[in-house]
Amino acid sequence: MAERVDLIVVGAGPGGSATAYHAARTGLEVLLLDRQNFPRDKPCGDGLMPHAAEEITLMGLGDWLGEPHHGRFSGFSIYTQSAFLHQKVPPTLHGPHGYVVAREETDARLLERATEAGADFQGGVRATKLLRSPAGNVTGVEATADGEALVYQAPLVVAADGVGWFAGEEVKAHQNAVARRQYFRDVSGPEREHLHIFITKDMNESGAGYGWVFYFGDGRANVGAGVSTKTLARTGRNLKDFYDRFLEEPELASWLERAEPEGPAKSWSLKMGMWGARRYTQGLMTVGDAASMIHPISGEGVGYAIESGRLAASFAHEARSKNDYSTSLLSGYGRQIRRKRAREHLSGYALTNLVPNLEMMEPLFKACEKDPHAQRTLVEGFTGDVPVYSLLKHPKALGRAVISAVSKGQR
Repeated sequence: MAERVDLIVVGAGPGGSATAYHAARTGLEVLLLDRQNFPRDKPCGDGLMPHAAEEITLMGLGDWLGEPHHGRFSGFSIYTQSAFLHQKVPPTLHGPHGYVVAREETDARLLERATEAGADFQGGVRATKLLRSPAGNVTGVEATADGEALVYQAPLVVAADGVGWFAGEEVKAHQNAVARRQYFRDVSGPEREHLHIFITKDMNESGAGYGWVFYFGDGRANVGAGVSTKTLARTGRNLKDFYDRFLEEPELASWLERAEPEGPAKSWSLKMGMWGARRYTQGLMTVGDAASMIHPISGEGVGYAIESGRLAASFAHEARSKNDYSTSLLSGYGRQIRRKRAREHLSGYALTNLVPNLEMMEPLFKACEKDPHAQRTLVEGFTGDVPVYSLLKHPKALGRAVISAVSKGQR
């Protein structure tokens, strides 16, 4: 007989574990599946913005975040072709600090919290098909484990498997960015309490992308780069080539001169920006990367994944209480997500799609370098704390940028 539960969550990353944790705490019987066993490495930038730290703290891991081997950042250093932006973490209710924690550790601790709350985790299980009744209602999932076919029954499923293909035909959008990172020890760059962002000519003259150096607290650093898939298409180059050239940028090369790599570079795909994904249908919700909840400018996704998991869990509880798994009821989840994040995500998505390449933004970066208030708003747009159009509140900086752009075009 197939195992039957109240809720099946497919994928035990931050979004899936958060869903399982919060749903189990409301009394739901939750089954959490993942094709891998934990702990497992997960390529990522490893940065946790303040809002992500707040969500993790809500799961009872605030003290864990402060462990000394984790990095803690209080500001941003952004290097462009013509400007250097140096800004503290924008003041918000989320607090003045973010963290840098390896995803292998973050995901394992979040999963641990989910199981402590009562969720049943089964690793090494690949969900292969969403099951529906002849009337179209979700009834569970098909899966495989060690070559054995399995069936799990539930009236509600949450897809939290990132850009994986489970339930993809029903709700998911296609990837639009790729990234690559490697760990190094003894990187000699400055200000380890900052996230260092590099908007280089190589990554931005034909599209959009950036490189980064994020410091842990134990002498290591995450060094990575990400570009849009449009950039790859326009240039005919691959991600490894962009990453290798980033490591050769003069400033970064000097930081890495005596650094030692730890393990190979690893790459991953992602869908940035909320546009194009459906987050609910009868008996099904998506969270995290599966719901395209990755900020379209910064690429940060862990905080949004946990937040969306928490919200999905509340609607799972409501659905169970009312025995109503209809599209109508679950649409409330979609509205909550849009209400909380649509302005910041969609304005950033519009910017990255309307501007042919980020090199065109150099006059704005230079103008913001000279205007501390505009600079803070620019960084707030990067972190997802305000919509990008908040820069309209700084007409002087925008005016200088326009004048500079016109003058450059006339030369």
